Formats: sequence, C-alpha cells, structure tokens
Amino acid sequence: MPTPVTDELNGSRTYVCVVPGCGKCFVRGEHLKRHVRSIHTHDKPHPCPFEGCDKSFSRRDNLGQHVRIHLQP
Repeated sequence: MPTPVTDELNGSRTYVCVVPGCGKCFVRGEHLKRHVRSIHTHDKPHPCPFEGCDKSFSRRDNLGQHVRIHLQP
C-alpha cells in the first residue's frame, strides 16, 4: 500500500507517484495504484473475451465499456 504524505500546513494527506518525472498526487491510495498500473507499468490484465479481438485493458470498467461495441446491433 502506498504511504501518504501529510501536508504540514493544512494536515491533508495525499499519495504521490514516485515514478521519476511524474509526481502526480491522489487523495486515495487505490487511485495511485490504479494510475501506476495503467500509466507506468502498462499492465492490462482484462482481455476482451470476443474471438478475434486482441484488445486488453488495465481496468475492468474500461473492458466493460469496450465490450458494448461488440454487443451493438
């Protein structure tokens, strides 16, 4: 789990991406994890189940959105 950084001025906690050159900040640790997986590691564990389609997605919700194009009449 990413470690939050606490702002000394207002006490708010943020999660900062430590990938060199990025530094993007997130309010929730899981959002940082999603960012790293989809932007920096290019991990795409959700393949399209339709035969002949080679697309894969880092997020299940993006796969669901894609699947709709196969289901359109």
